[in-house]
Amino acid sequence: MKKTLISSLAVLALILTLSSASYAQFSLGLQGGVAKSNVEDSKTVAGGGVNLRVFASPQFALGVAGKIYADGSEYNVAGQTLKTTGTLMPVTGTLDYFFTQGAVRPYIGGDAGVYFSKYDAKWNGNTVLESSTHSNFGTAPRAGIVFAFGNLGIQVEGIYHFVFGNENHSSQTGSVDNIDFESTSKFGGVNVGLIFGLGGK
Repeated sequence: MKKTLISSLAVLALILTLSSASYAQFSLGLQGGVAKSNVEDSKTVAGGGVNLRVFASPQFALGVAGKIYADGSEYNVAGQTLKTTGTLMPVTGTLDYFFTQGAVRPYIGGDAGVYFSKYDAKWNGNTVLESSTHSNFGTAPRAGIVFAFGNLGIQVEGIYHFVFGNENHSSQTGSVDNIDFESTSKFGGVNVGLIFGLGGK
């Protein structure tokens, strides 16, 4: 079932891209934002990234995105310093549908791909703990508005991430069959960014 769904989405995306290749317009998006986990008392973390898109039609875009979110804490006790750092890096495919082609363009979209995470701790500048890089499948529905100024857009969006566990409890996703859809970490956020090269001029 999982393989069939993913294969079907890939084929659909390929058909849409090929059928509208004569229109195709490329764009680059740069984003910054904040995110917060659904865990009680969790910290708000900052992040940012890039999104490369191709507008297959004036209102529909396919792309790839890379983001990174970082979190850290520093503790000082009797002149000693413990510093912890954690990073989460989603690398995803993206879909966006823009409802209008005017100066104000509301849209919905979604990301799906692999979320890489890593954690380390340093005691007085010396690394005392460094995890291996973990990978988990994740998805993220999005909704927002683009304010278009010619071929440049200012983007504001809300996003909610679902990061799934691995069925065999390994640190690596491995394959689609290893996704545990019942074990999910969730965090929401707000992104603001610029899009260079808007479709539907």
